[in-house]
Amino acid sequence: MAKALMQAGHHPDHLFGTSAGALNAAWLAAEPTLEGLEVLASLWTAVRRRDVFPLNASVAIGGLAGWGDHLVSSRPLAKWLRSTVPLRRLEDGVLPLTVVTTDLETGEEVLLDRGPAVPALLASSAMPAVFPPVLIGGRWLIDGSVVSDTPVGPAVGAGADRIFVLPSVPAGHMPRPRSPLNVLLRSAAISLARHDLDSVTAWSGRCQLYVLPAPLVAGVSPFSFGRSPELIEAAYRLTSEWLTGAQPVAPGAPASGVDGPPAAANLQDRTEER
Repeated sequence: MAKALMQAGHHPDHLFGTSAGALNAAWLAAEPTLEGLEVLASLWTAVRRRDVFPLNASVAIGGLAGWGDHLVSSRPLAKWLRSTVPLRRLEDGVLPLTVVTTDLETGEEVLLDRGPAVPALLASSAMPAVFPPVLIGGRWLIDGSVVSDTPVGPAVGAGADRIFVLPSVPAGHMPRPRSPLNVLLRSAAISLARHDLDSVTAWSGRCQLYVLPAPLVAGVSPFSFGRSPELIEAAYRLTSEWLTGAQPVAPGAPASGVDGPPAAANLQDRTEER
């Protein structure tokens, strides 16, 4: 999606990311070029679930038994991030970057734009009960999508008047998930989609808000690491076609593209049309 937008002249000047979108936003903030996007695509093509989402019986049983607060260790994900994310600190990017997290104790939205990058990205991606919360600045932080999967509000608050939302989970019917993990991911996607719809409707009158269509590949789950090349290619083609007649969401009107939760990086562009 980002590649198609940039090729059409829509270059971001501030990036907001939640959950997996925070990982993409962090990379793009450091390398906001078409060449940088090619490297990012290669990373997602090479990674496998075991690299970032390992299932370990002892960890899972400990969590289910109440001996811990998570079911999956975040150490492999942290290791992968340290080896792939080009930012050491959030403020080191070429573009401003804001990572969205949730305070587990207060339920407040917490925006991070300074400090070590890897802990912030782990916090934004810490799915409740799946990954452990991350302690940053004296606050236990979890997945930002709990309160703001589509962080349009923070972008408008930062001065944005033209925003592109990049969802990664399509609307409509998808194949029935077969594993407990995929059932969890799909269930979260359904729940978050309703919140995203409300968010887009609420903010559409405050800015030019564009919601891109999420890619749908027949028989392929959007959560499938092994099918990343097909999903990336489908997203590029669909976005390129959508751009030929793209219109902002009408004030107060729901966006048809927000029936699935935006999990990819949000691109914000305050420049004039090129």
